[in-house]
Amino acid sequence: MNPVARWDRQVVETVRRRRTPPVVASARLVSAMAEPRIAYPVVAGAGLWASGRRRALGDVAGGAAALATVVAGMVVRRAACGQIARTRPPRDAWLVRPDGHSLPSRHTTMAALTAGVCVDLLTTDAGTRRAVPLLVAATVGASRVVLGVHWPSDVLAGWLFAQVWLRLTRPVRVASHRSRILVRARAGMG
Repeated sequence: MNPVARWDRQVVETVRRRRTPPVVASARLVSAMAEPRIAYPVVAGAGLWASGRRRALGDVAGGAAALATVVAGMVVRRAACGQIARTRPPRDAWLVRPDGHSLPSRHTTMAALTAGVCVDLLTTDAGTRRAVPLLVAATVGASRVVLGVHWPSDVLAGWLFAQVWLRLTRPVRVASHRSRILVRARAGMG
């Protein structure tokens, strides 16, 4: 067995032995925050709030670009997941019913993408833009390990995939913001 697989199994078994009802309840709650029905409205809301902060409430292009980044990233992640087709931890470890294959973690990816685009919309601080998606992904990813449906390396892969996707798509989101500024300046809207 390779060292990563050995580490994955050790962590899953250790976490499984130490699960308590409050930890499991917390993991269920945290995991639910990375569902599309929660994440997509959060991105849309951050886009609207950021537009309002810039005194251009009707200007939702930044939010639309952010939402498109997350949706497209999740489509690409699903395709990659199907190609990799990694099996999940043993079924008797599951506390929820997972969907699809294991790598990269869907919930971790969704959490990191959502946090990444929201932070991009709301701040220019590079440290915050790096730290927030990592912390959110780690928290959600840990919840998936606690619930027994992911290996730790699935979580790491989900975060890494999200980071690469965010970096690849950032120029599009930045260009969208810059073009809105130019259009408003040319129209005399400041």
